[in-house]
Amino acid sequence: MKRKNAPASMPSDLKYSNRIQVINAFLSGGTLCASDVSERIGLSRQTVMKSIQFFVKSGLLVSEGKGSSTSMGGKRPELFALSREKYFLCIALWPQELRFHLYTIGKQLADSLCLTIPLPDSPKTAIDNAGQLARQLLEKNRVSPDNLCAVSLSTSGTMDYNTGRLKYSSQSPQWGVDLPLRDWLKPWFGSDTLIFLENAGKMTARPFLLEPELSEKRVMVIFSGWGLCSCMIEKNHILSGKNSLIGEIGHMIIDPNDREVCGCGSRGCLERLVSEGRMRRLVERKLADYPQSALGTRPQQVTIAEIFRCSQEGDPLARELVNYLARVFATALRNISLVFDPDQIVFQGDYAQADSFFDRRLREYLGEFQYAPDPFEIRYDRRPLAEMDALGSYIALTERYFDAPDLYMESEEEAVRQPDFP
Repeated sequence: MKRKNAPASMPSDLKYSNRIQVINAFLSGGTLCASDVSERIGLSRQTVMKSIQFFVKSGLLVSEGKGSSTSMGGKRPELFALSREKYFLCIALWPQELRFHLYTIGKQLADSLCLTIPLPDSPKTAIDNAGQLARQLLEKNRVSPDNLCAVSLSTSGTMDYNTGRLKYSSQSPQWGVDLPLRDWLKPWFGSDTLIFLENAGKMTARPFLLEPELSEKRVMVIFSGWGLCSCMIEKNHILSGKNSLIGEIGHMIIDPNDREVCGCGSRGCLERLVSEGRMRRLVERKLADYPQSALGTRPQQVTIAEIFRCSQEGDPLARELVNYLARVFATALRNISLVFDPDQIVFQGDYAQADSFFDRRLREYLGEFQYAPDPFEIRYDRRPLAEMDALGSYIALTERYFDAPDLYMESEEEAVRQPDFP
């Protein structure tokens, strides 16, 4: 994995630039010798070894012993890799789930924990629960505070990235506004541990930053599950905006005459119109017209995935519901295309399970818009949201932790010329 940018405020001295390039080579994964790194980044072996020595001293790199000699014989090269004793902890605090993934900084999964529990009514209690379980997980794996490099928290709502505060979450309106989540998390970890908060929809979209074919495109990734939001990506850069509202498409008003009040305080929001609860109520309302529908066996437990499955099998009620969903999404996507004009739309979660009927009807409704009858590519990514969130969290922590200038600078006591490796 390669970071996109050099650390902020990094001195222009050549040796710092060399160190950045060397650590980038190791972030791509694997065990490397100095010659491997030299060939990969175009620096001399001697220059690479100086940087490796610096990172071995700081504990980011460790020796992995000797490699194999070449076909020409000669001295066996020393191998190095990112430390297996330094960790990232990724926490997902979702409405019905609390998950932890403990990674080494080299992306090896050391441990994980998943609990199905509702969010407490008190946000401080929710954070303390997460902190207590996180501490137990770290103690179980004998991770000291000094070796926990960074922690991420993926949750619903809009974030203030500068202060680490949750501005508001429509999934937990009882929590109120402007919540200092980062400050509440800090006491559970070491004083130097980096803590990063992110909206779940933006976190699950981060793996798409690794797809080279999307690097020059505008992409909108739609998160659908316990909520509906999106992440808008332009040329490998996630857009957020001053109030972190870019991507909150679930609160786009589609039908102002709708009766249901959303957690954001409005009526007719996209999130409410396509929610699982709305689908269940529609099933109950329409069952009299479709007594043979497979959806009628347990209407209060119907899922979005089940509706798509029945639609694919030709169930008439399911087809009517799927047509409704396609029309609502087409209206939203038409509006979005007027202000963002994406190259690709990606559905994640519930709506990634869409059947061919939904896809066809969605494209037909979109085709009625004469300004852009074929506006964008549509993609359905069926990888589990939990998997995408864990990977996205690791990516986010890698970017932020390895962008810290202090990682590449010596203290005054250490700023002496180091002997070259032989």
